[in-house]
Parts: sequence; structure tokens; C-alpha cells
Amino acid sequence: MLEHTIRAMNTDCLLMVHVKGEKSAGEAALARAAARVAEYEQRFSRFLPESDLTHLNEDPGGSVRVSAELVALLARAFEYSRVTDGVFEPLVLEALEALGYDRSFEKVPARVDAQSALTSRTAHWASVRVDPVLGVVSRPLGARIDLGGVAKGAAADAAMAELASFPGALVDLGGDVRTHGRPDDAGGWVLAVDDPFGAQGDSLDYVRLRDGAIATSSVLKRQWRRNGGTAHHIIDPRTGRPAFSGAVQCTAIADTAEHADVAAKVGLILGAGSLSEDGAVGRALGLRGMAWVAADGGYHTTPGWRSHAVGS
Repeated sequence: MLEHTIRAMNTDCLLMVHVKGEKSAGEAALARAAARVAEYEQRFSRFLPESDLTHLNEDPGGSVRVSAELVALLARAFEYSRVTDGVFEPLVLEALEALGYDRSFEKVPARVDAQSALTSRTAHWASVRVDPVLGVVSRPLGARIDLGGVAKGAAADAAMAELASFPGALVDLGGDVRTHGRPDDAGGWVLAVDDPFGAQGDSLDYVRLRDGAIATSSVLKRQWRRNGGTAHHIIDPRTGRPAFSGAVQCTAIADTAEHADVAAKVGLILGAGSLSEDGAVGRALGLRGMAWVAADGGYHTTPGWRSHAVGS
């Protein structure tokens, strides 16, 4: 088993590949996969001044020509908005910045004394038009986009595309995990789900995956104090404020890391039992299982999840 680690997208990234025979091909594939992750960060990070997304957000025009790569990701992102009736919403950057999340998370002060008030959103997904033929994005003036987790999931999928020819591979971008095949001679990749109320490294559950993805969204990991209250980075677009559905963590198993990331965020915003494998949103996102942890410690899983859980 060959491994490669990098730091990208404000998180630790682990790339693994199971190689039979000559290692040089696996090492070259890992290098290509790492380059793909770095490329996605350079294109889609809102924190990098030269990224494609920053250029779009800072352009004063109502219609902006953007790269083909950004057009493709935005088109998918706004389709997720349509499918989820706006619960997945890329136009939350204004709300995040008003909360104090206006820089990469490691630079956000533990305590923010903000002068700006939290206000209702002024634009939403349905006001944006993405033209993939002309490569143009049209949106209300001042409407700015955060691609956050969906870009991280997309990066994991892009990295896996470089590794999928091997008997087994894994890409873990800070909890957005994409798997392929098997590690060595095991029956599948066994992945731990963090216990949000345990010590660092404690696991709540384990699932086995071969070709699929898993992602977790939590209101507990990226928290800070704002004007005496607690803020976190998961915005409920219906209120423009940090989400609180009674769930503190949601984990989704899906066909791709991009889909799993979207499902985990939507499931966290809507709360336990809100998504299922056979529901309309679940089918659109290739959903295979969901699990929620409630604020009181309760644990809720779907039948699809239990079919993947180790020991079930």
C-alpha cells in the first residue's frame, strides 16, 4: 500500500493506493491525484485572491465570463439547490462573513466581536443563471458564492479518477472520503465515524465501503464565539443564520464524494430522518445511507446505513 499526504483546502489530505507489482506507476498516480487536489483549491477557494471563484465574487458586473471548470461546478451546485429546494445554497458567503468567517478557519479568532448584524439573505440560488455554452454566470449585483464542501467533495472525486485503475484506492480530504476496490486482500475499506462527544480519535461507528464515498458535516468542529454567542459555519439558508435542527452531526454514504458532502450538509440542516435512500433527494444524490447524532447524544440511522455498518 502506497500513501501520499498533503495539506490542501485547509485540511489534511490522505491518498492511498493498493499496487500489485511495480510501485513507480502507483507513485506517479498519487502525484497526479495530489496535483488535482491542489488544482481544485487554486480554482475554487474563496480565500485565494487569484482563484476563479474569487475573480467571480469580486467582479462588479452582473454577468461574468468564467472558466469552463468553474461553470461546470457551479452548474452542478445550483442543480443541488434546485433538487433540495434551496436547502443547499451556494449564496451564503455574505452570511458567513457577517458571522466572522471571513478568512481561512485557522485564522478566525476564537472570539469575534462583530459590528454587522445578521440579516436575511438578499439573493438566492434561483436568481443565478449559469450558461455552460457561453461560459457566463449571471447573478444579482453583490451576490457572492461559497463553494466550500462541494468543491472539496469534487476534488476527492477528481483525485480518485487518477487512482481508479488500481485494485484499491482511497482519497480522504478532511473527512470527504472516496473509495475504490479493496485495500490489499480485505473485503473493503473500513472507515470510522467520529464520536462528536468523545475524545479526539474516538469512533462512534464503522462502515465498510468498496466503491463509494462518505462525508460528515458537523456544527461542533468549526465553532467560535460571536458577540457572546456560539457561531458555526453551517448556514441554514432559510434564516441566514447558523443551522440548528437538533442534530449536531450528519454523515452520508453516497456514490461520489461530491454527492455525499451535499447530502451530509442538507441532512444536518434539516435534521434526523430528513433524508432517505429512496426519497427524491436521496435518489438524485446517489444516497446509500445516512446517520445523525442529536444534541442529546441520540443516534439515528437509515436502513441503507445499517447495511454498510460493520457488525450489523
